[in-house]
Amino acid sequence: MLHKLICLENLQIGTVYFSAFVVNLDGGSIGFALFINQENDPIFIFRKEKKNEVSFHVNEDQFFWIVKNSQFTAGERQSFFAEFVEFLRLMEDKVSNYVFKREKLVRFTNSRDIVRYKYLYLTGELN
Repeated sequence: MLHKLICLENLQIGTVYFSAFVVNLDGGSIGFALFINQENDPIFIFRKEKKNEVSFHVNEDQFFWIVKNSQFTAGERQSFFAEFVEFLRLMEDKVSNYVFKREKLVRFTNSRDIVRYKYLYLTGELN
């Protein structure tokens, strides 16, 4: 179970409301989580899993819900995804500087996974 400690920022992109939090994870470790629409479970979570390395995990059920329920055009989706990436990049910078100073942060915004998620969101294809 995780507990929200500090709200870093909130942002609405399209019809989805994002909230970024520093969280207390099981075992007392600190992490970073991004929540959507007041959900209890985060859509993205960054946690230390290896010595000196923080990695991310995506809740694909929530991501797929966004893709399936988006009623926007391809151009609007492109704009929203760019806005989301910029927001997440800013949050990754903040947690890298303030929460995970001594660890290497594996960033979603610099990962190969971003290409896959962008394609899924822009096309609306989940197969």
